[in-house]
Amino acid sequence: MNGKFRHPTSLYIHVPFCERKCGYCSFYSVTGREYVSSYIEALSREATRYSKHGRVPLSTLYIGGGTPTVLSLNEWEKLTAIIHQNFDTSSIIEATCEANPNSLTPELVAFLKTNNFTRISLGVQSLIDSELETLGRIHDSELARNAMRLVKSSGLNLNCDLIFAVPGQTLRTWDYSLRSVIEYANHISCYQLTLEEDAPMWAKYGGDDLNNAGYKFYRYAQYLLPLHGFTQYEISNFAPSGYECKHNMAYWDHSDVIALGPSAVSYVDGVRYSNPRTLEEYMAGVDGTREKLSPRDSAIELAILSLRTKWGVSRADLLPEIEEAISRMPADLFMITPQRIALTPRGMRLGNSVWSEIMLYAEC
Repeated sequence: MNGKFRHPTSLYIHVPFCERKCGYCSFYSVTGREYVSSYIEALSREATRYSKHGRVPLSTLYIGGGTPTVLSLNEWEKLTAIIHQNFDTSSIIEATCEANPNSLTPELVAFLKTNNFTRISLGVQSLIDSELETLGRIHDSELARNAMRLVKSSGLNLNCDLIFAVPGQTLRTWDYSLRSVIEYANHISCYQLTLEEDAPMWAKYGGDDLNNAGYKFYRYAQYLLPLHGFTQYEISNFAPSGYECKHNMAYWDHSDVIALGPSAVSYVDGVRYSNPRTLEEYMAGVDGTREKLSPRDSAIELAILSLRTKWGVSRADLLPEIEEAISRMPADLFMITPQRIALTPRGMRLGNSVWSEIMLYAEC
């Protein structure tokens, strides 16, 4: 990937450090700070691979993790210096930092705002202390409220992540968490609790019973949030018009995304580049993998990703077998026009079944 980027693209940076591993998390992260300096050095080396022919113009920036807010202000200064040295940020329309309530400070919020960040994505997960304890979160509900107040008072846009189908959760507690974040956020992401076998919570809570527990909570979010001006524009995401996450749209549109850091995955010109998964391999400069998507595989991915959004997929981009698969599914799952196909609210609730049917037909 040494060619010159002529158009603004999206940049994701994975910060793999956490204070403690949450009980449900399977994203790559490590606890402790002993490798932060070496990670930043490795990040700088990786970033320079993209800027050999000049700084790469950016449209969006997303710093995720892990927990980026565990970095000190000095480390944040080094991180932003790497970005500015290798990427042209003059065309950025959105810059997001993920944060946890217990590590988001007024000083960091002020730093982010000064450095032209526009958005903070806060891992609230619940406003019920017993649910936070079940999830293995470090913060309590009061810390979450304080963090939401801090972001709102700064003028930065705020996304709040919430988790549903938590063991012990009820529709009443789910309603309380939803209504609480509505007061502060202009974007809400709702995720069903799903556990991989490597997640700390798996031994106690993993299995089909948990996976089947989310329908009523998801449907309630689809009912409540639009009443407060939050449109469901993607399977997991709700926002008033104009506050949709522009960075994530790059993934759903199959646009180019450069991704830096251990376990990060880039997609550029139809090629997927996967960085080494572990921090040790990343710091040692181990090569990642490269996969050129065939036109057929790219079309299948585009259909599935685009159908996640309220805009759906252009019928001009659909393979005939995917159209056939859709025609055989219940009509109330789809909104079909001569130009596009999108999921209805019920279709979004049954999205996993839709993807499975599409993949089944696509493999035939």
